Amino acid sequence: MKLYRLSVRGKWKIIYYFLTNLAVVILLLSVIFLLLPGEIQHSISTGIYIMAAISGLIIGTMAAKIISLKEELHNKIATWQKRHENIHDYIGNVVHDLRSPVASINMIADILDNELNNIEPMYKELIRSVKKSTQSMLDRICCILDNSKIEKGIDIDKMKPGNAFDVIVDVIKQHQILAIKKDIKILLRIPRKIRNCYFDRDALENVFSNLLSNAIKYSHPKSKIIIYHKISHHTVEFFVEDEGLGMNHDDLSKVFGEYTKLSARPTQNEPSTGLGLAIVKKLVEQMDGEVKAFSEGKNMGSVFSFTLKTESNVKTMIA
Repeated sequence: MKLYRLSVRGKWKIIYYFLTNLAVVILLLSVIFLLLPGEIQHSISTGIYIMAAISGLIIGTMAAKIISLKEELHNKIATWQKRHENIHDYIGNVVHDLRSPVASINMIADILDNELNNIEPMYKELIRSVKKSTQSMLDRICCILDNSKIEKGIDIDKMKPGNAFDVIVDVIKQHQILAIKKDIKILLRIPRKIRNCYFDRDALENVFSNLLSNAIKYSHPKSKIIIYHKISHHTVEFFVEDEGLGMNHDDLSKVFGEYTKLSARPTQNEPSTGLGLAIVKKLVEQMDGEVKAFSEGKNMGSVFSFTLKTESNVKTMIA
């Protein structure tokens, strides 16, 4: 069946004809009403007044009921959201508390697997089974925690101006052991007295942690990672540059998507949930910044950057 779209002029014509016909009907009814005898006019007028009063009462009652239902729905939604947040926080805390003991068991199993070479094959297989199971559990725990971070986002009230240098140094310390294992040098080219930015500390730590972790995972051994910045009038832009596997055009187009699998795989088969960069994008945007990715191609390394507003610019925006 062929459908026809009305032009703007055609729509106005329909409205014009409708209003014209309505005016004609009202005019005819008014003329007929005036031609009726006075007693009939009085009766009709009384009936019209009664019908108007009843209609007004019905409409008012319905409006009050709609307002009441709207308020009730709003209260139920608020209650549900609060319960959802409480359950979400509880699950997040439980899973977070599980991560440390599971990681400890995994580390002990790894040490036993590497050090105990003169034991029976059956025990060796049991140790490797424990190692594999705990690694799988760790992957799932990390995935749940990453999902939790995406859903929760940041608390805008916690955003305040500060120096990002200390946050960056803390993140580098947390990942230093992973870099040492692959003989990767992390070069920090950001001065201690950097211009103050507006950020949430936990969110900024999460952003740098994900970017640095990714850089280590996708870098070759004996390479380097450089962390530097650029200052513009309104923002500070931070960069994490590696000499790793790089990305093609297709990778760049979807790199910040959730559960994204890129063409390259971590150079030593490190685990990845596929949520790290999606978390980075969400947190940076919630801090009113912008995130970017750049690569010249496969095996050409990658550069990830994000911006934060400077304190002076934020004050101007608030004012």
